[in-house]
Amino acid sequence: MTRSKRTVWHRRLGGGGGDNTGETPVPQVKAVRRSTTIIEVVMAIVILSIALPPLMNAFVDASMQTIHPSLATVGAFLAIERMEEVVAWRYRSGNGYNDLANPTTLATEFPDESPVSGFSVFDRTVGSVYMDYDVNGVLQEVGTDQGYTKIVVTVTWGGDSIVIERLFADY
Repeated sequence: MTRSKRTVWHRRLGGGGGDNTGETPVPQVKAVRRSTTIIEVVMAIVILSIALPPLMNAFVDASMQTIHPSLATVGAFLAIERMEEVVAWRYRSGNGYNDLANPTTLATEFPDESPVSGFSVFDRTVGSVYMDYDVNGVLQEVGTDQGYTKIVVTVTWGGDSIVIERLFADY
């Protein structure tokens, strides 16, 4: 496809031409500018409407994947904090293991937090389970206190959770 060209005459001042006016015609060639057609505009809109939504979804997914690890880290710190409070409470209380083995005392001292104070996205619970060894030497849950209690701290947020367990013995 060739572009049409037209010649534009400009006057150059300062003489040097064949006449005495000091003006000499100088030919310059300019390309005629072609504008964008409606078909090109429509095609650009169609291409952008097909290409942009997946790109935007990729940015949304990337931002969500950036948030998830930070929430998991905060959840882990909240679970560890509560487990450390339970361990410290065991050694501070007058009854030690007996307070840990009593679900009522444990629930009174460490009530469920929904949400955790200062962290509105997180919920935190503390529970206990009696444990004992079976005849094969495998630790399992039992219905009564046999000298072992497993403390379970659970932190949940947005469908995810972190569970920390620790076994305490009556010694």
